[in-house]
Amino acid sequence: MDNGVSVQYTWNESSVSCQLSDGTLCTLESTLDHWDCSCPSDHICKHVLISILYYQREHQTDEDVTGQDMHAEAVPSSEATDNISNSSSIAMDTEELTTGDESRFRWMTESDLSTLIKSYSSSMIEEVWFRLKYPEQIEVLEDSLLTVRLVRQDIEVSFTQEPSLAKALCKVKQTAGNMAKLEALLRYRRQQHVDDENVLSGRVYDTKFSIQTVRECRSMIADLLKTGLARLPQSYMAQLETLAVAAHSGNLPDVERSLRGIQGELQLFFNRHIRFSMQTMLDRVSKLYLALQVLEQEHTSAYMQSQLIGSFRSKYYTVPQLHLYGLGADAWETRSGYRGITYYFYCYEDEEIYTYSDVRAVYYDDNSFSYAEHYGTFTPWLANVTFRQFAGEELQFQTVKVNNDRRLSSGEGAKLELITRTKVEDVNLGKYMQEAPSLLFEDSRTFELFTNPKERFAILRVARIVDHSFDKRTQQLILTIETEEGELLPLTLPYSMDWQMMIQRLESGYGAASLEHFYAFVRIEQSNFYPISFLKGQRVISLKLDIGYGRTGRLGRL
Repeated sequence: MDNGVSVQYTWNESSVSCQLSDGTLCTLESTLDHWDCSCPSDHICKHVLISILYYQREHQTDEDVTGQDMHAEAVPSSEATDNISNSSSIAMDTEELTTGDESRFRWMTESDLSTLIKSYSSSMIEEVWFRLKYPEQIEVLEDSLLTVRLVRQDIEVSFTQEPSLAKALCKVKQTAGNMAKLEALLRYRRQQHVDDENVLSGRVYDTKFSIQTVRECRSMIADLLKTGLARLPQSYMAQLETLAVAAHSGNLPDVERSLRGIQGELQLFFNRHIRFSMQTMLDRVSKLYLALQVLEQEHTSAYMQSQLIGSFRSKYYTVPQLHLYGLGADAWETRSGYRGITYYFYCYEDEEIYTYSDVRAVYYDDNSFSYAEHYGTFTPWLANVTFRQFAGEELQFQTVKVNNDRRLSSGEGAKLELITRTKVEDVNLGKYMQEAPSLLFEDSRTFELFTNPKERFAILRVARIVDHSFDKRTQQLILTIETEEGELLPLTLPYSMDWQMMIQRLESGYGAASLEHFYAFVRIEQSNFYPISFLKGQRVISLKLDIGYGRTGRLGRL
């Protein structure tokens, strides 16, 4: 105003049009809750203030009746007239108005979340909570509505001033739309540093199980500890089977698995098998006994109970996209009577390892599992791609379902695209690329009663294989490798009839002498390193499946 800006006023029926000399047009109504300006500001702007202050400066001193009437129209309320007596008070009022405008959406961070999500089922809340584990950029636009855009999913949710998710607007309909509203709210609250973990976990975990079965299992394990293995009758195996069935019926899946694991260990003991481990047996019995003891306690929280009970089938949730790098495949058989092949991938999005497992229960006589047959079948996502190819490709998944353990689902809806495989030497494998010295130290991980220890994986830079030998006592093949750092490290491959050909080929060298400067993908258990695959350039050799069934040529061809 001091620099010469001026305002021309046009009096309308219920508003005043203010034309500023800089070309800006403002429209004022009876209160400052309703105004309009041609500038792009979302909040009350300098042009609105100039329109009011300019009139005050130029016309408020006029004593004629017309001037007084015009002033009354420009600032109709007596309260507003008193508040804008000088520029300082105007600035203060504007700040208060702006703050009041922002407070319209304060409910999004200050309201009780448990009330806001009262209408949501536990399964819907669990799925949205799972999605929060993945990074998602959000864009926030505040106007008459507060709009949160989930960039990666290209979904917009607009929230009103009313503290209700039902009143939020979203183009996605039905259940998917409701979950998008909740996800947008939770991501916005997280951005504003609001911690919702306790509220969400309280709604997600709802556990029901047979307490009678828990007591029977604990009593039986206690009898085992009193009797000891040496005096244990073989009929105990049948009792374990009966309890395993009861655990299945009593909604105790992890208890059933533990009982079958103990059953497998006992079978090795009764057969005087060299693989029997007293330490493993004690670990299994101790873990199960403690879990049963905690489940019997009335004060145990639903969250703890859910972790001890486990689930028969994992819940899978849709992830918008995953970019995966194949690390190979491993075939296995558990002592509790399961066989399967697990395929491993490194995920670019969260820098974690993802898996897909083809599993069958073989503890009944009429069930079988052929590793070669399943390895050669086609994937459920692309009909012309076999699992053999799948294990060594670079993949782009859209709308694929995964669970809390980062296992991929073969369910419908996922779209898979194979992309040009990057050389393994050019891939940033993050925390999994480790040096031998760090792996040789005692495992310093912490274990908690209510969480299962996660499998440890590592990728090593190998200079060459320097030796191979078969230990008849332990029935294991030991491959001694020299890492790029010059450390010697033993890789262990346990013998079984299924891997007889692999053991024989690796023991004879199988081109290993010419294999240099490659990567080894290994699993780490109790200071032992079990190799899963070797990688070099764009190629992958899964040791058990490729060498064991002899379809990839010699190791040296890496």
